Amino acid sequence: MKPRATTFVTSGRACVVVNIVFPYAHRMNIRLLVAVVACCVALSGNVRAETIMSGTSAGLDEDSIALQGQRVRLWGIDAPSVDQTCKRGGKTWTCGRDAARALSQLVTGKTVRCLVIVEDKLRRLIVGDCTLGGESLSRWMIRNGWAVMNPRQTDAYAKEEAEAKDAKRGIWSSEFEMPWDWRIRQRTKGKGQ
Repeated sequence: MKPRATTFVTSGRACVVVNIVFPYAHRMNIRLLVAVVACCVALSGNVRAETIMSGTSAGLDEDSIALQGQRVRLWGIDAPSVDQTCKRGGKTWTCGRDAARALSQLVTGKTVRCLVIVEDKLRRLIVGDCTLGGESLSRWMIRNGWAVMNPRQTDAYAKEEAEAKDAKRGIWSSEFEMPWDWRIRQRTKGKGQ
C-alpha cells in the first residue's frame, strides 16, 4: 500500500505527517498519527486557519472599509477621525474628512482582499490587513500621509511614515493632533459638560 501524506500548516510552518497504512495494524497507525500531530501542535505553539475576506469594497470612514456586508478596520494605522480638523498655513482644514475621501476613492467598487487579524463577534468588529491589487491599504494610507502608524499594533510602516513626513504629504503638511490623542480629548470634553 502507498503511504498517504497529510500536511498541517502551523504558524507559517508546514508539518508533514506521513500516514503509512499497514494491513491489520490500524490501531498502531492511529496512535502514530495522533502522536505525530500532537508533536506538530506542540512545536508550532498553535494551529489556526487563516480567514480571508475578498470582494467589492467601499470606503466607510477614515480607516474602515465595507467588505462582504461587514465593516473592516485597517490594521496598523490610525487616521484623523472624520470630525477632526488640522491647521495648514494658519487655516483649519478637514483633514479627517479628506483622509476618508482618499480611502473611499481608492477602494470603492474595487476588489479588496483582507486577512482577518482580529474578529470580535460580540462587538461586530473586524480588523484586517487588506490589499488592493497586492498593495497594502494601510501602507498606502500612511505613504500618502492620510494616516499614522499605530505603534500598539505594528511598526511595519515606520519607513513609509518617515517618508510621508519628510515629503509633507497629507496631514504631514499641517499641524495636527495624533488621532488617538484627539479622540481621548473629545471623550474627556464630552464628560466635562
